[in-house]
Formats: sequence, structure tokens, C-alpha cells
Amino acid sequence: MKKIQKIRGAHEINPSEAKNWSETTKKIISFFESYSYEEIRLPIIENTDLFLRSVGEETDIVNKEMFSFESKSGKSLSLRPEGTASCLRAAIEMGLTDLGPQRLYYHGPMYRYERPQKGRNREFYQLSIEAYGFKKFNIELEMIDLSYKLFSHLNLFEPILEINSLGSENSQKKFSDALKEYLLPLKDQLDLDSQRRLSSNTLRILDSKNPETQKLLKKGPKLSQFVETHSLEKFEELKDKISKKNIPFLINENLVRGLDYYNDVVYEWKSNQLGSQNTFCAGGRYDSLSKKLGGRDISAAGFSIGLDRLMLAIPDDSFKTSRKKIMIIILEDSFYSFGANLADKLRSQFQELSVRYDGLESNLKAQLKKLIKESYDFVIILGKEEIKNKLLSFKDLTKSENQVSLSEQEIFKILETNLKDE
Repeated sequence: MKKIQKIRGAHEINPSEAKNWSETTKKIISFFESYSYEEIRLPIIENTDLFLRSVGEETDIVNKEMFSFESKSGKSLSLRPEGTASCLRAAIEMGLTDLGPQRLYYHGPMYRYERPQKGRNREFYQLSIEAYGFKKFNIELEMIDLSYKLFSHLNLFEPILEINSLGSENSQKKFSDALKEYLLPLKDQLDLDSQRRLSSNTLRILDSKNPETQKLLKKGPKLSQFVETHSLEKFEELKDKISKKNIPFLINENLVRGLDYYNDVVYEWKSNQLGSQNTFCAGGRYDSLSKKLGGRDISAAGFSIGLDRLMLAIPDDSFKTSRKKIMIIILEDSFYSFGANLADKLRSQFQELSVRYDGLESNLKAQLKKLIKESYDFVIILGKEEIKNKLLSFKDLTKSENQVSLSEQEIFKILETNLKDE
């Protein structure tokens, strides 16, 4: 019978790596909560119209990358390709945006039909923050400051912050028209994706990775020439504040993001450890999105961390060694209850210790070989003579010393000393 395999591009992490993913997720959430962001839980499936209105009908995400299907009632539903629209939709529906400024965070899988490659899966994991009701650019400063400190805490090697100002929707439209007028006579010199975007989503041409297209863009109109004065002034103010916090950054005038809802400040964090797909965190401001989703006019900003790529950028030696492990082995079935009670005592007293108890298994020699192979630290053996003398056989598997007979209290003291040294 043919073996069933994982769906191409699905998110799958083996147990040893999953520990690092969990540890990193906990650290990120801890940072979010230290800045008073509160968790919100969101559905994975949404009405397709939510993303048509927010992300944009002419974006690659909507045109090529969404997993959409028809429900039994005939509605078009989609697996969420991103979380910002879902979060704001939920905040409006729950009435949160009527309660004053909100700081929210969420995490979970997103889905886009892309060509799977290193750091890019069709099912990928994001951790995100969103802030509603903050008109001043101090919220962007807070988010950039939070992310800079977080990435330093995670020991990322020289992450690169790139920022830009898109201005308002009106300024983006004026620039888009000017760029289209400039590129139309040069259409045949553009890469195929840029040729398609010329008539549908001209701004995204700035994001092209094609060297020849980038050469043409250098001679064309610049977005900054169309951004309104008040947006430029706010951008200058933000850059000044970022500099005063000693956060290094670069201006990238071609940074536009792949979603239609952004206005004014946008930014990306990149790492040279990731190759061509080097962006692992991105965000910006999206003040017009709430009204597009049927809510009232409300300012909004946020960013998302792509955990798949972030994990590739974090040095391997940044992760703690896994918790220490102990195994309890019984040599007779009659000792099963004694072993189970001992396992419960260990778990209760040493929550940082991984305690395994399987009951009576294979012979002792085979079990000890297996424990060493699986990098166990300690073993307790329950045999007839030990039980009779109210002692337990204990062995530190990380050392070459023989097993010793000790009281339960003596073993607990040894474990306490070992775990304190961690």
C-alpha cells in the first residue's frame, strides 16, 4: 500500500526542533505582554470577501495565493493568508474598537499557495501585534523599539531595519499613475511579473527582485516626490526618534509591502543569514482599513513576525539545552504502583525535570542502552533487594560511575543540586 505523505508546503516540525520553536514563541509573547499587549484568538477560516476588501483584489495574495473554497451553503471561504484583516474584523465585531485604544497580539498558522522553499511554506507561522486608536507616530516607534530589543534578546546577528513612507492612498495613486506612464514604453524590458503588475498593481513593481527591472526603476519617478508634506514631516520625526534610540536603519524607497491597506510608514526587518528571502518581520500603518471592513474611522498599526524565517536566523547556540530527563525502571510487575507513585512525586517536586515511566519493559541492559542513546541524564531502578532494604538504585548516565543504592530522600537531594546548576 502506498505510503501517505505530508501535503507539499505544510508546516511540520520534529520534536527536537519544536522545543526551540516553543521556547522562542514564549519569549516573543513575553515581550508583547511586557508592552501591555493582550492576546486575542482568531479563526483560521474567514469569508473570502474580508481579504478582497482589505488585502486588495489585484494583489498576488488574492489573485494567486489564497486557499479558497465554497462552503455547503454556497459561501466563498478562505484559509487566512494573513492576520491583520482578521484581527481588525474581530475587534470591530467584538466592540473592542469602541472601548478606546487597544493593544492586541495573536499567533498561529497562515496559508498562501506559494512555491515552497527554505523559510517559505504554504502553511507558515506568524506572531503579530496590532494597535488601534493611536494617531501619533509614537506607536510605530514603540513597535520598532520592541522588535529591536526582542531581536537583540534572541541573539540575532545584526538584523537590518528598512523603513519608508508611502504617504496617503491619494499620494500612492498619483505615484502609481506616474510610474505606469514611465514604464509603459519600457514594458518589453520588464520581467514577466512586473509586466502583469503594470496594469493591475503598479506599486508592487518596486518590489521586483529582477536586476534589469531595478535598473529601469532607478531612472523613474520616486515615491517620495508624491508624498504629502505632513506625511514627510511625520516620517522625518520618526526617523529622528529612531536615531535617538540608537536603532540602526536604512531608507528603502522601493519598500511598499504586498498589501493594499498600508499608508504612511512601512518597515521590514531583514537578516543576511536568510539568503534571498531575507525578510522575517514586517509592518506599518493602515488607517483606512477599519472603514473598508465596515467599522468606524480608526487609526491602526502593527507588525508580524514570520517564525519560520526567524528560526533560521537565530544562532543554534542561542537555545538552552533541553530539560534534564530521568527514567524509572522496574524489574518486576509487582513494583508497578511503587514506580508510578515515585514518578508522580518527582513530577510534583521537580517540574523542570522530564520524568518517564513505562512500567515493565524489556530487559535492564537493553533499556539502559536505549536511555544512553536517547541522552537521558538519570535512571532509578526498582529491584527486589532495593525495595526490601527501602533503597533505590540510582545512576547518573552522564558519568562513568557505577549505580549506587540510595534512599529516596538522598536521590531527591542529588537531583535538586543538579537542577540548580542549570
